[in-house]
Amino acid sequence: MPRSFQRLVAPLRRVPRRAAGVAAVVVGAACGDGATEPTPPPPPPPDVTAAVDALGTPFTEASLYARNVWDLQLFGGVIHVGHGDSTDNWGPIAIWSLDPATGGLINEFTTSEEQVDEFRVLDGELYVPGHDPRDDWTLGNFYRLEAGKWVKHRTIPHGLHTFDLAMHGGLLFAALGADSLPGHVTVEVSADRGQTWHPAADDDLLGRVYTFVEHGGELYGFPPFWRVFPTEEHQVLRWDGTRFVRTGVELDALLPGAPNDPILRVLRPVEFAGAMVYVVAQRTFDWRPVGLAMTRDVRTAQLVPLPDASALPFDLLVRG
Repeated sequence: MPRSFQRLVAPLRRVPRRAAGVAAVVVGAACGDGATEPTPPPPPPPDVTAAVDALGTPFTEASLYARNVWDLQLFGGVIHVGHGDSTDNWGPIAIWSLDPATGGLINEFTTSEEQVDEFRVLDGELYVPGHDPRDDWTLGNFYRLEAGKWVKHRTIPHGLHTFDLAMHGGLLFAALGADSLPGHVTVEVSADRGQTWHPAADDDLLGRVYTFVEHGGELYGFPPFWRVFPTEEHQVLRWDGTRFVRTGVELDALLPGAPNDPILRVLRPVEFAGAMVYVVAQRTFDWRPVGLAMTRDVRTAQLVPLPDASALPFDLLVRG
């Protein structure tokens, strides 16, 4: 497959470490409640290889891996594209967009990040978390598309990494990779659209939170599962209206079928049919998917089999 944009595209992670390219992944799953007959698997999707068109090679980084596409987000009639490499640091990375009608590619804005990892649509606006800033680490970044122009906001205290953003109850939340010092908590909250931030947890909640998800009207934060760290640092967090608190649920309870890897994660969570469906992955920045899982109560989980047992999910999209 040529290392270029293609009509259908989704992330291809480091498998192997220096492999590069883009691949299309379509994932479908039916989530039953365990009390009914299992839903028959859907028929396999049609082979669309003949309909894939090369659209260009806009990225100029020497690293093949940094030219991988990590996220696509349709917003304002164009598809925004994220790429880069926050492990080997190939920034500054630009935000590109693709016009589906013409196939035209536009360099919209150059960030201060080593990688544009994910886009978030929050309250009708498009955001990019500052995944790995090239600035000093006293403040972290986020970017927002405002009146058609990208604006950098360098306001998040001790934002060594801003892995995710969420909007809940009119508040903006940032999931951070802080530097594990007192006062440098791993989640921050803003009541003024990110102009100022305040700790959203107690000082003992140190380390990292990678992912936010709203489920059942609640906002949860998911740390990584690091086997070398104390078990309380693996617990799922929940916003109680004033701060994030530990739920008592260790993350490994939500990682069915995961290998005995030193670092595991929950990624790309979506709500579907009353369940939270997500990718189970190994490692941190350089993550590799190992399976698809679902939970209804954020306490227990089950694997979701794919029609092709050899397939691995990289992303999830719910429409309708």
